[in-house]
Amino acid sequence: MSETIYISGYLKKTVRGKGIVKELNGLGKTIMQIPDSLHSGNEWCRDYMPVKATDDSFVLFKYCPAYLIGRSSYEKTIPDQLAICNHFSIPVVENKVQDIIMDGGAIEIYGKKAMISDRVFHENNCTWQKGTPTIYNRIKLLLRLDELIVVPSDPWDFTGHVDGLVRFINDSEVLINDYSGMDQQIRNESKFVQEKYHLWKYNFEQTLSNAGLKAISLTCTVHQNKSDKAATGVYMNFLKLDDKIIMPEFKDQDENNKKAARILKSAYEREVIPVETTLLSEEGGIINCVTWTK
Repeated sequence: MSETIYISGYLKKTVRGKGIVKELNGLGKTIMQIPDSLHSGNEWCRDYMPVKATDDSFVLFKYCPAYLIGRSSYEKTIPDQLAICNHFSIPVVENKVQDIIMDGGAIEIYGKKAMISDRVFHENNCTWQKGTPTIYNRIKLLLRLDELIVVPSDPWDFTGHVDGLVRFINDSEVLINDYSGMDQQIRNESKFVQEKYHLWKYNFEQTLSNAGLKAISLTCTVHQNKSDKAATGVYMNFLKLDDKIIMPEFKDQDENNKKAARILKSAYEREVIPVETTLLSEEGGIINCVTWTK
């Protein structure tokens, strides 16, 4: 059976999305589009679609991120998640949206373990450092996980997601961004910003090490962006399929595009398909953000 990729019908209506939809249609996969009556003008379907548990059930978490709340124009883009699942006959656990706020991009699952952004706990007004809170346990139970690793979110990423930060290669290895460029760039910042960056980076790397995960660096040029919102240069936000990696590539970065493709091909032993995503990345998300697979 052909692997199915879900996208928002809104994506092809945008200049930044037309080329991506065309590339996806050429993969030989089944492409399902969320209809106009349901997507609410939101192309970032990864975040409001269900999360697949380790027992192949689907859990629908509440899509209500802080970065959308407080401005009516943004809040209007929050779709009826259950209606979308019902439209595609996707059965979700307990036939409802869970009351836990979590974007799909904030969690990465491999086997029976997962990595989750600490932003999830901020969104739900709780902490996890002082013992194990109920939400932490509930996420583990709902997704049938043996291990749930909490990583500190990038303080400069307004989404707080993990799909632009760290991805599993296998049970013991992960990809992380190559921060050598950022290490150089941060030297030009204030002492406060430098300390904030180095503390976050130390905690992030230590979290992975404590979890027994070996980190392999993937090309990253996000430090070159003039806008804090832009995700240009974040090759980490690729779509992993059964037989392919759909990798974002960026304008005027030919050498970096080639280098990232080589690393991904070696890591996953899959064909790597580059898709030009510069305009999309300027909005803060890339290829994994606008796709969802069952």
